[in-house]
Amino acid sequence: MSGGLLSEAQWIALERLYAAGRRGIPYSGTGYHGAGSWQVLRQLRDHDPPLIREITRLDPEHETVHYLVIITEAGERFYEKHRRLYNTLYPPRTS
Repeated sequence: MSGGLLSEAQWIALERLYAAGRRGIPYSGTGYHGAGSWQVLRQLRDHDPPLIREITRLDPEHETVHYLVIITEAGERFYEKHRRLYNTLYPPRTS
């Protein structure tokens, strides 16, 4: 995926990942539901340049591996550069 506008679902996922920063959003056992659907995340990952990526982190204290999805530096730049445009296209929801 390259060029063109992000869909609303893609933008919402990118917003969530931007807010999560380097902490990322953890795998829940069935997906990265805190970020968005796998299809949306795949599209952001396959963007040119990639806006997100999957990583693993080792927790040596508990000897466990955590799977996370995080925003890339390119994703942070994209978000910061286009925030006003996308907030106009897809106004933030208030609940």
